[in-house]
Amino acid sequence: MTRSGLHMASLCALLLLLQAGRTAARRTPCAPQLSGPAAREPLGPRRPRCVTEAQLRSREDRFLKKYAATELSTQSSNRTCAQVLEEMRQKPQRFKEKSRRSLSPWEYSVHRDADRVPAEISMARCLCDGCIINLREVSSYNSVLVCAQTTVLRRKPCPSDPNKFVVWKELMAVPVGCTCVRPNYSQ
Repeated sequence: MTRSGLHMASLCALLLLLQAGRTAARRTPCAPQLSGPAAREPLGPRRPRCVTEAQLRSREDRFLKKYAATELSTQSSNRTCAQVLEEMRQKPQRFKEKSRRSLSPWEYSVHRDADRVPAEISMARCLCDGCIINLREVSSYNSVLVCAQTTVLRRKPCPSDPNKFVVWKELMAVPVGCTCVRPNYSQ
């Protein structure tokens, strides 16, 4: 990850902590969520231009080549923090993945959205509220999501012609892992 990418991820985690309480910070996605009309509208003063399905497919192909989508990571098993602790106690040398050796372990699940390109994106989910220190969960620290900004392509049906589409690029904060932080007591 580049230096600016690390800075953005750290900034995202910090903003998340400032905006949410301790428990909510662990469960709240990184940035303004995908829901709501403002998140699904193209930005800018121009009137949206409608494109045909063939133009849409061509634009999607160009977008995927330019923003080479990485392979999806799926580890989702609905594990709990207690299960991770037990795994660490029994097989401490077994795991190579950082997500399983971290003080703030996480797992990935695939988020699907048919109106987005790429339609599937892997998103991290923290497994513990606290952090694992000396093979036990310590609640005097918090596990929080770390985010990275990525560009996605959005589409929606054209208001004037249901057989055409309005297409635009959108920045999206994607949870990529978890980190251990001191709690924010200023709230």
